Amino acid sequence: MQFERRKPMTAGLAVLIAALMFVTPAGQAQQPSGATSGDIAASPAFQQGRQLYDANCAVCHQPNGAGTPPDFPALAGNAGLADLRHVASVVRAGRGKMLAFPQLADAEVAALATYVRNAWGNRHGAAALADIAPVLASLANPSASKVSVWSGVYTEAQNKRGEELHSAACAQCHGLRLNGAAQPDQPPSPAIARVAFLRKWSGQSVAALFGYIRHKMPPDAPNTLTDQQTADAIAHMLAMSNIPAGAKELSSDSKALEGLVIESQGK
Repeated sequence: MQFERRKPMTAGLAVLIAALMFVTPAGQAQQPSGATSGDIAASPAFQQGRQLYDANCAVCHQPNGAGTPPDFPALAGNAGLADLRHVASVVRAGRGKMLAFPQLADAEVAALATYVRNAWGNRHGAAALADIAPVLASLANPSASKVSVWSGVYTEAQNKRGEELHSAACAQCHGLRLNGAAQPDQPPSPAIARVAFLRKWSGQSVAALFGYIRHKMPPDAPNTLTDQQTADAIAHMLAMSNIPAGAKELSSDSKALEGLVIESQGK
């Protein structure tokens, strides 16, 4: 398996807005009067949004915005992008298997929204920071409902199954110690355990990690791991990150993993 969220400038972003496939209510604001598509495309916000998208989102949603359905819907011609609140909330808080990005600055969310709302023939208008900030401030993000992976969310038996799976399907790229040490005939791969891995995924739900592994790994045979194998693989990743085991296995139901949060260290 090989997966890595690359960090553009000062903020990490790996995958864009899988939930934008849902059509939002009609009547949302389109391109404002006085601002042409050419004006928006020439703006610094649009250019920053393009950099964020190209570096982190194009691999799944494609450089032309066509997407790779059903996992990553097309953004070109997507009517859901007209709803600025929807776009901002999905980027900041995530939805389903879509990653949440609480670490993104408001201005970065605005730039990314400006780009996807106006690239590939879309004409939904610029996302002004003054409009984005109140939306982001209003988003609820209660920590009380979240459970940390440091609270004992997998078992030792599940870790052993994950270790066997890793040796058979993942070690050639990620190394037996999950440190990203690929075999000489394999491309470089990221670490999937310990400090580097935890920092990259800190603040994200285990459901997001589960969805990425389940549908994207291994790169030469995506969608071949079962739900149980995916959960076992994550259990081994947690164990190799020195996160303690518990009495209950990590669920293989992605919905049940949405409230489970990856943190770089225990409290």
